[in-house]
Amino acid sequence: WSKTAQARALSKIIKKEVLTNTQGVKIKKFEIFSPDIAKKAKPGQFVVLMISEEGERIPLTIVEKTEKTITIIFQEIGFTTKLLGNLGEGDSLYAIVGPLGHATEIRNYGKVILVGGGVGIAEIYPVAKAFKLSGNRVVTIVGARTKDILVLGKELKAVSDEFFVATDDGSLGK
Repeated sequence: WSKTAQARALSKIIKKEVLTNTQGVKIKKFEIFSPDIAKKAKPGQFVVLMISEEGERIPLTIVEKTEKTITIIFQEIGFTTKLLGNLGEGDSLYAIVGPLGHATEIRNYGKVILVGGGVGIAEIYPVAKAFKLSGNRVVTIVGARTKDILVLGKELKAVSDEFFVATDDGSLGK
């Protein structure tokens, strides 16, 4: 195997899921085979990926991880995220680097409040989960334009002691 073939094998899309495709908003979730990144990733960190050699680099939060995979969530909003969204299971990224950024300091503070909106809700999920596992009382407040584009609501509710939702159009929460 060449180094390029090895790198591609280590950035293969294992699972692709469309979380929402409504009102012109497409939000997708990819599980990517990347054992080296998964082994080191901590809540609050991100990866930078490239779809092709000529493409731009885009940062995306690591939402979940297993022993050998990482999960990212993104909204198809620009040229590169639309290209990313067109990739399918079995396809490989050109490059992926991470984990990057400073991990969130996780310890027992007693009570933590997390706030997220839109696709940015994906960024607070791994942090909420880690704070809960550390014995904190977790209060989560999330918002979106409409209930149809609210992501990870069920998952966040499961790791939160209190969970509040607000939508711009009033379709869910206040």
